Amino acid sequence: MRENVNPINLRIMLKKITTLILTVSLVASINAQENQGAINDNYNPVNGQYINPSNIVDAKPWLDINIVGASAFIRNNYAFYPGTTLLNFSSFESQPNFNNNVKTINGYADFDVRGPSASIVLGQHSVSLFTNVRGMANVVNVPGVVGKMATEGGITWADTGIYNVDNVRIKSMTWGELGITYGKILKARGNRMLTGAISVKRLFGFQNASVLVDDGSVDVYDLESASLLSANSKYSYAEPSFNAGRGWGTNIGVTFKKMKKDVTHYMPHSKMSGCEQINYKYKIGVSLLDLGYINFNQGSYYGTYKENTIVNDINSAQDVSDETKAIQEGTSFTASLPAAASVQFDYNVNDKVYLNGTVIQRIPMANTYGVERANLLAVSARYETKFFGVGLPITLQNYDYKTTQVGLAIRLANLTIGSDNFLPIFIKHDVKAADIYFSLKLTIFKSPACKEKKRKKSGRRGTVNCPAWNF
Repeated sequence: MRENVNPINLRIMLKKITTLILTVSLVASINAQENQGAINDNYNPVNGQYINPSNIVDAKPWLDINIVGASAFIRNNYAFYPGTTLLNFSSFESQPNFNNNVKTINGYADFDVRGPSASIVLGQHSVSLFTNVRGMANVVNVPGVVGKMATEGGITWADTGIYNVDNVRIKSMTWGELGITYGKILKARGNRMLTGAISVKRLFGFQNASVLVDDGSVDVYDLESASLLSANSKYSYAEPSFNAGRGWGTNIGVTFKKMKKDVTHYMPHSKMSGCEQINYKYKIGVSLLDLGYINFNQGSYYGTYKENTIVNDINSAQDVSDETKAIQEGTSFTASLPAAASVQFDYNVNDKVYLNGTVIQRIPMANTYGVERANLLAVSARYETKFFGVGLPITLQNYDYKTTQVGLAIRLANLTIGSDNFLPIFIKHDVKAADIYFSLKLTIFKSPACKEKKRKKSGRRGTVNCPAWNF
């Protein structure tokens, strides 16, 4: 007889949650984590607003329309495919290898499918409408022995015993966004300009699953079973549905620009300023991202695992649902968005070559049912013109800023394809991470007020040079 235990079949639970997380990330393989190779492009304001909403203000295009875009990112320290490349698809037909020497398993995945969106410059004001579907998953501090149990090889008797666990977090969430961004030139005097913008998003929750253990231990008492011994843990679950929950979110950003010319009376994309586009020498942006929540209240429940809780044998996903429902404490809970603070610095070398530094620091939400963003520190160089652009980012990612990646993004007119982890695509390596992103847009560079009309000398008829539509 085991007293004061909370026996949860961790082997089965981890398999089910791992399947869910992989499903969330693989469905997106159709933005990488932050799309650093393309998101700072001055000819890409409709997507640049996701790192700082004030990027739509004084944008180089008058109207920027996103037709479709998507990204997927996944990284972990446990499962990997040895000595291969991401283009060697046959390598992924078999089960991955596992690093059974890790003490704790950590992983992160996200995806973003961006639907029809548009941003427009209206003099000193700018407006954007956007739509997207997003998903994230976090696995943090899961004991390595539990992962070893979940693999085909299993464990040996030498692996049995009691393992301390601290701050274990297994989370996933999928949601949709319908939003509007409003921005404005807040101040322009001399060669200095300050812009600001705010995005308001209506959120539609599709799915949520969380297991949070603040402190406790795992008792691996035979080769097939393990129990979680804890008096301080909780869970949430929302069954996948298009109507699982609703909420609100916001992004806020400001940008200071040191301009190359006087902008005291500057009016972007207008005849008042001679339809001239004034470039900046450098700019510094600060933004708060994904402040908000989703209230899950349809097919949803939450609860805590207590010392006297008894969970029977779990043999299927339905058993997981039935058993957790039986000990639920409520049918509505709030999940937070992956909140973060960001700072961006962009230096204009010669109006075509730019150097950038970006920091994204997650705002801690460890004890909430929502998901958590990964940290990012990036330096990049890019070349950009109206019809061609190349971005080369080097990033430090994940929770500890220790994972180095090299990326590449290419823009041909309005088609962008890139990856913030480019080398594993072509160079053989132990593949533990992958990401890819693309976007297809439609851009009008000149406002109707700035289109030029030229009259022929010999008659009344003239030719009109309309704004360029670039595909």
